[in-house]
Amino acid sequence: MTIKLLLPVALIAMLTIAGCGKNDAPAETTPAATVAPAAAPAAAVAPAAAAATTDATTMTPEQAMQAVQAQAATMTDQQKADTVAAARKAAEDMGKAQGLTAEQIEQAADIAEDSTKQMLGMQ
Repeated sequence: MTIKLLLPVALIAMLTIAGCGKNDAPAETTPAATVAPAAAPAAAVAPAAAAATTDATTMTPEQAMQAVQAQAATMTDQQKADTVAAARKAAEDMGKAQGLTAEQIEQAADIAEDSTKQMLGMQ
């Protein structure tokens, strides 16, 4: 039961942290050509954003794991360590919120940490 609850939490934490590192370039080095032209109607952009959101929420667990592993290949060791720490903290926070005992919280955090390390290829 704990694993079923903590695995999605760990995946969400990993995806969130992994997504943070995609755009590390300073704003000055970003070319001005990437700005959308003013002639593009805003109504055309909104359905595309909605479609992207729908695709992201209909992802299967296997697809999510593959996406995380693909993102992990581009992560630095520090980013991976931060992801592991965030997954452990998320598991501890979730356990505290559910009123688990200290031993159960520790077990959940260990499982989340081990699962995250395995997913990122750190073991």
